[in-house]
Amino acid sequence: MGRTSNRSVERAFALVDELAENGGGRVSELAERVDMPVSTAHDHLQTLVETGYVRMEDKEYQTTTRFLEVGHRQRHRLEVFKAVRDELETVAEETGEHATLFVEEADQAVILAVQEGSDAVNLFAYPGARMPLHAVAPGKAMLASMPTDRVEEIIDRHGLVELTSRTITNPDVLFDQLEEIRGQGYAVDEGERIAGMVCIAAPIFDKNDRVRGAICVCGPQSRIDETRRDEIADVVQRAANVTQVNLDYV
Repeated sequence: MGRTSNRSVERAFALVDELAENGGGRVSELAERVDMPVSTAHDHLQTLVETGYVRMEDKEYQTTTRFLEVGHRQRHRLEVFKAVRDELETVAEETGEHATLFVEEADQAVILAVQEGSDAVNLFAYPGARMPLHAVAPGKAMLASMPTDRVEEIIDRHGLVELTSRTITNPDVLFDQLEEIRGQGYAVDEGERIAGMVCIAAPIFDKNDRVRGAICVCGPQSRIDETRRDEIADVVQRAANVTQVNLDYV
């Protein structure tokens, strides 16, 4: 595929990302948002309509649920998703909080599954949501399980973006924390992505000690004190261990 074709694909996905991030819009509005000629934007949008990934209603373009179908199928192909489903529900029931399965994809932490306990707060967390690895407990749990040179490459490519006043933005501080995570077997973030929330996560390994994801529990800082943190850490570590065993049978 030549550079011209690659550029066309990039432009089409720029429109898709814009629609997903900010909702629908008329072709002229979308073209302006992504800095693209109107005629070019129109051609790409029409192709996306023809393939079923975008629809037009009242002269506004919107993404369709076709993307949901693609993501759903891909999620069910992943062994770690199959191995964790029952465990994630148990974690949510035992803690009463928000339980999630994360994987690493393209240097980001991506939510693969969500279960809500009886006391879970609404975090607007959904399968497919992406976030920086260094700013969330499951991301740090996975980083701690990677070779140092891989972590350095991720930092070089993406930096350490500050999401809240508590986000780690110093590489030395991050590497010190990753060493601590390796020692204790779980990661914690205290308001590093969402102010006022505490998240605790344990990495999931396969039989070859390759990190395959992380199980995470999040709740309000007001009800997750030190004692409860230890209890939740035990829960997520146990669930990660059971998932590791399950991976041999999926």
